[in-house]
Amino acid sequence: MATAHHPARRAPTRNARPGHPAERQKDADERQLREERILDAAATLLVRWGYRKTTIDDVAREAGVGKGTIYLHWKDKNELFQAALWHESQRVTADALRRLAADPEGGRFHRLWTHGMLAIFENPLMAALMKGKSDIFQGLIETMPPGMVNKIAGNAEAHVIQLREAGLIRSDLPVAAIIFLMGALKIGIIHMSDLADQALTPSIEELTESISDLMRRWLEPAPPPADSEAGKQIMAAWLRNVNDIVQHQES
Repeated sequence: MATAHHPARRAPTRNARPGHPAERQKDADERQLREERILDAAATLLVRWGYRKTTIDDVAREAGVGKGTIYLHWKDKNELFQAALWHESQRVTADALRRLAADPEGGRFHRLWTHGMLAIFENPLMAALMKGKSDIFQGLIETMPPGMVNKIAGNAEAHVIQLREAGLIRSDLPVAAIIFLMGALKIGIIHMSDLADQALTPSIEELTESISDLMRRWLEPAPPPADSEAGKQIMAAWLRNVNDIVQHQES
């Protein structure tokens, strides 16, 4: 007797249901990749044209997305550019931590400064912020949420106190003076590019070595402590804390 043929039933596709964990993860991964592409585009254009001249339309074209897609992630140009700067800051932090870990003297204060500067200058956007594009810095400051600068300054004060207690910097200088002068030095570098003759501007290597020597002579005790591991740990914690402060403000 002929047997009726029933078509074989397909096993249900596991990831096809909307809201399935695997499907949600795929959507999250795609969103993250899209965000990365947009942030990379924003960073590239900030270096090329600066903070004020770069528009959302420019970033959308560079990233290969629609303008509306950017607004799905960030509400306006200022929020996007803050996110791009923070994204590059994270990369600089990771690079600086790798350099510190690999340097036997990485915990000495002038070496902390050297590796931080080298990591900044290896990153196109952060290098532009530090040397040659002061409007990026000004645009960032103008759009920072209220209180962020004070939070970062407070974090720096705790950082300097820890370094002093570990014997890595001199104990005879007021903490407030140290923080003020280090901040003035960084901001001075940013703005000197607009004021100085380019022919007289030192190379990145010369600038980094000169500032490192300045920090060694100005802040380190004589003789310096033999063990610099404490300095590495303090610096690593400080860099992560600054990123946490900025990330909290961005979220």
